[in-house]
Amino acid sequence: MHLKERLFTIDFVFACLLIFLTYCNITVFYNLYVYLQQIGVPADWRGFLIGSSALATIAFFLFASPYLTVKNAVPCATVGALLLLGCGAAYLYATGVVALFAVRLVNGVAVYLLSAACMTLMVSRIPTEHSGQAFSLYSIAQLLPYSLVPAVCDALAPHLPSAAYGYRDMSLLLLPGLAMIWVIGRRQKAAPEAAWGTKSLSLGEMYKNACKPAIALVLGLNAIYIVAFSSLFFMAKGLFQSRGYQDVGLYFSIQMCCMIVIRLAGNRHFDRVRKVSLIRFSFLVSAASFFLAAHSSSLAGLYASSLVMGVGTGVISPALYGLMFNISEPRFKTVNSNLMMLSLQIGNFLGPVLGAAAMHGLGYTGMLEADAVWCLGGVALCYVLTSRKVDAGGLAAQA
Repeated sequence: MHLKERLFTIDFVFACLLIFLTYCNITVFYNLYVYLQQIGVPADWRGFLIGSSALATIAFFLFASPYLTVKNAVPCATVGALLLLGCGAAYLYATGVVALFAVRLVNGVAVYLLSAACMTLMVSRIPTEHSGQAFSLYSIAQLLPYSLVPAVCDALAPHLPSAAYGYRDMSLLLLPGLAMIWVIGRRQKAAPEAAWGTKSLSLGEMYKNACKPAIALVLGLNAIYIVAFSSLFFMAKGLFQSRGYQDVGLYFSIQMCCMIVIRLAGNRHFDRVRKVSLIRFSFLVSAASFFLAAHSSSLAGLYASSLVMGVGTGVISPALYGLMFNISEPRFKTVNSNLMMLSLQIGNFLGPVLGAAAMHGLGYTGMLEADAVWCLGGVALCYVLTSRKVDAGGLAAQA
């Protein structure tokens, strides 16, 4: 059977596991704002330091994405894993703003190398008719750490001298990741060169393609959603403490469990439904979740908002990534999928920066209300996406 006719290959499974380990080393910093406060980092620097890792990732996605191919993805993933291992240990010694900024930048480069390599390997191995299913499973691996890591770290925190030890210990998960990368590399060498995918593109070709209205809007929608979600994620610890609660891990566990149930239950259906309608629905549900969290003073209300958020996150990523995959020309499918990762990192950078600014200016309630309004802006853009001026490729049929 030809490589692209099958979805569940060792390469696909290992790519999902590697992206899971990568995001474990992103979500472990859910308490970074509080940790920076504890070690005396000035308030004006905290949001920027959290987001600076994503800033480095963004820069590499902008300038290196067209040159990343299936052929060089394995070496890139290896370097990324080694860098993350080094950064994990570095947090034990970096306590000043400059040192932390340097570690966060290297951390961001490592995240790019691993995540972009995994996406490149995955896209080269999925058939178009299974794109929704593939991205549903891949995004479960990508988002599952947002549920597991805060809960596990909250449970282990009393037994660690500081959060920095948790950052180091989490990076050690990349050791088995290196073994998986080695296996993928061995299988790649044994595969015919025709299975390695298309050649690299130029920066000009990538930017020209990204400026197409439909492509740009899908990228924008992805960034908008991640800005809202990451602003909550990185501010949630402080939100809970401000309302007299300590254990924020269960909030994200509820949200992610709901998300996983929806994605597993609707696995194959993501290839049969109208994706733009799903995206619009997700933004509406998420806006309702933020509004509910803003005006909930009890744990029950906060957990209810988490359940609603799980519905939104459960639907939106497979719909967005599947839509991008389907509307992209064959030679741009890989680079456009990596541009989706770029827009995600833009959201991860802007989310904590804007979230911290909104929290300082408006309080936690105002921040959550701003997130709700932000999501309603995403709903409006969905209508722009399917308008006659933008929809030259048949998107309206999916709306």
